Amino acid sequence: MSTSKIRLGAAASRLWIAASLTFIPTAALIIARLVWGNELPHTVASHWSGSTPDGFSTTTTFFAWTLALSLIASVVAAVTAVRGGENSPLLLSVTATTSATFATIWILSVALTLDAGSPEEARIGWWIIAPIAAALTGIAAWALTSQSGSGAMSSLPTPTLATPLSATERAVWIGRAHSIWPWILAVGLTALTVGTATYSDWWVALILLASTVLITAFASVTVRVDNTGMSISSWGIRWKKIAITRVKSASVDNIRPMEWGGWGYRLTPRGTAITLRSGEAIVLTLDTGRLFAVTVDQPEDGVRLINSLVQAKSSREI
Repeated sequence: MSTSKIRLGAAASRLWIAASLTFIPTAALIIARLVWGNELPHTVASHWSGSTPDGFSTTTTFFAWTLALSLIASVVAAVTAVRGGENSPLLLSVTATTSATFATIWILSVALTLDAGSPEEARIGWWIIAPIAAALTGIAAWALTSQSGSGAMSSLPTPTLATPLSATERAVWIGRAHSIWPWILAVGLTALTVGTATYSDWWVALILLASTVLITAFASVTVRVDNTGMSISSWGIRWKKIAITRVKSASVDNIRPMEWGGWGYRLTPRGTAITLRSGEAIVLTLDTGRLFAVTVDQPEDGVRLINSLVQAKSSREI
């Protein structure tokens, strides 16, 4: 058997293992419903203020929409495991988070209500950790399917502007990149927000909502290159700046998120990357020897400008 076939087999196995993190909570939800049978209370405590319940729900209705969400997540996970693709880590992390969180919420609601004897007497206490821990299965699914590549980057050309910049010239280049995965992840986080809010105060939901907004910052990124260096911004707000004095050279490379540890803002042994998608990117070699990469559409002119600015800086220092 060839090495490539072995790698493909291992990758497929990781996909199904990650998908099982969606299947298992769904199965646990169904099994819990069957085991409890006629013992199920008519109403369960479904929201707490501190440890005291202040919200209630009909058990069957609560189960119906929880099961529906878990089954939808399981179908998406199964299709993803079969088809694979570079979006697999993202999709499987969302489905695992959705299934595990909502299944845990329903099971815990019923268990606490049965233990207390009535929904009004149910107390959550430290059991709040359970749905929060369940949500972390999404991280496990991501880790199983998002494998960081290894090996050094090959030597790439460092093109410059056809006409060198003079000491007094100023130049600006602006590039952009867009991606749909932050919106998909935002849907998963929104589900987590709703689920966690069921068991906590409003400020917990507010924190998760803020996290969702931060994730959508990667839906559209603007890269600006000028005489001071390269900056990254989203929705008009600059959040990353690399001074030209820190740059040794720039190049264009076709990168894959999996080779940099996934999508988003990634810190790896080889360097830092802002990956919205596969494809062309500006790759900077910094004065520390580390790399900084950002995916952006049509980066060639930006790379030429960066290298010309670096050369102009070096000439002034001589």
